[in-house]
Amino acid sequence: MEERERGLSEKEREQQAELQSLLLRLRQYQAQAEQKTQELLFVRQALNEHEKAIETIKQLKKLKAGDELIVPIGANSSVYVTLSTTDKIIVRIGGGVSAERDPDSSIAYLSEMKTELENTQRETTSILQRIEQEAQVLQARLQELAAKPGGRSQA
Repeated sequence: MEERERGLSEKEREQQAELQSLLLRLRQYQAQAEQKTQELLFVRQALNEHEKAIETIKQLKKLKAGDELIVPIGANSSVYVTLSTTDKIIVRIGGGVSAERDPDSSIAYLSEMKTELENTQRETTSILQRIEQEAQVLQARLQELAAKPGGRSQA
């Protein structure tokens, strides 16, 4: 009988080790999911900025030099400005470098960047879904182990 108890104890130790391993992996998945969720938030913000810039350029094309605009400067404050030209847009192209472009090429460039962001958004969403699926599998296994006699842990 003593040998049988030792065998059961060994089985319990194996279950405990598996529980601990599963909990560790689950925490890792949760951290990865949180990171991907944060990345998605940044991508969505960038997408909104690109959409806003494209729409603003489209509206600027309808104006002419000398038209007056109200431009937000932050903290819910704005200033009046007079438009000097409608055929030059300064677009940041990366690495702190900006380029002067005409409105149509600015829209084309921003649209390309928007497409790249949309692809990134799709890829990141797909990765996040896979992480969540794996986490669900781990949670199901944890519940299964916890339901077994001797499988309950203090985790």
